[in-house]
Amino acid sequence: MKKILAQLTTLLVVLLAFVLGWFAWEHYTRAPWTRDARVRADVVTLSGDVAGRIVNLGVQDNQHVEKGQLLLEIDPSRYALAVDHARRSVEVAKASLGQSQATIVASQALLRQRESEERRRRTLKERSAISGEEWEKSSTEVAVAQADLLRNQANLGFAQANVQLAIAALAEAEHDLERTRVISPVSGYVTNLLTREGDYATAGGPLLALVDSDSFYVSGYFEETKLPRIEEGDRVDIELMSGERFGGTVQSIAFAIADRENLPGGRLLANINPSYTWVKLAQRVPVRIKIDEDYARKDKLRAGTTATVTVQENRHTQDQH
Repeated sequence: MKKILAQLTTLLVVLLAFVLGWFAWEHYTRAPWTRDARVRADVVTLSGDVAGRIVNLGVQDNQHVEKGQLLLEIDPSRYALAVDHARRSVEVAKASLGQSQATIVASQALLRQRESEERRRRTLKERSAISGEEWEKSSTEVAVAQADLLRNQANLGFAQANVQLAIAALAEAEHDLERTRVISPVSGYVTNLLTREGDYATAGGPLLALVDSDSFYVSGYFEETKLPRIEEGDRVDIELMSGERFGGTVQSIAFAIADRENLPGGRLLANINPSYTWVKLAQRVPVRIKIDEDYARKDKLRAGTTATVTVQENRHTQDQH
């Protein structure tokens, strides 16, 4: 009897171990959780739109800045002079335009006078009071006055175009002067600040990086075998490696990852690896997770830190209400 009881006990232990092992394997391979997750945030790289010496650096490394705050200033003296020069050019162009307009008025008055004289002399010629030569002279003077008017009208068009070009150049100079002040486009944190006051900024050269404080999210890399149990709107539990815990919601699932076995070959044909890997590992697909707005320590998150993400199956955001 004792021998049979011992055998039954051993069999139950083996069955229990098998069942527990099966559940553990199922949880490890199928349950929607991953330890491969990262805290992410949008990073804005700011560059100088104009070149010049940095005369004012108003921020420090790891400092929080507000949207619209002045970060640094490039020497504005050269650009202020360019604005003054452009304003003078506008004044000169407008003066030239006024002169052209006055010339047009004078040319129109002269043309009317020549036309009046031509009509009067034509009448006198019809009466044989003057010679045909005198009438032809007045007719020639009318043609000359018309040509002068057309030439002056063309000059007026050039003067108007010069005014528009001068105004555009002034707007560009003023815009360049404004761009000597680098303003924060978002609220966030200055990170890895290497720029120093006195450095020379080149147009388009990176100056500093800002971590957008309103853009933090978690990116979890889930094996493809677990994706069928993950849906947009599912609630998730997030645990940082530091021990902090908070909640979130599945926001989206990536639709594509790189295929290392199918690189473009010659003539854009598929280049398939001829050797087949018998042991296939499940691919990991990024899942974007929105962090709960009521998480009190959201402003203490650090982009790049590691997290463990567990999806609460069949739990959607609307289930909370």
